Amino acid sequence: MDVTAHLGLNTMDVILATWPNLHGDWSTTVHPTVYETLALHAALRVATKALATV
Repeated sequence: MDVTAHLGLNTMDVILATWPNLHGDWSTTVHPTVYETLALHAALRVATKALATV
């Protein structure tokens, strides 16, 4: 199975990672990217709020 992680932004869709030919339990491969994406989202939210107050 081919798995691709996307980040959907307002203006574009960004490919974060692609894992071709994953077999079996691939959660240990994909979960780190999910956690990194959540951290990226949190950082972008903080940056957006900080810029809005300037």
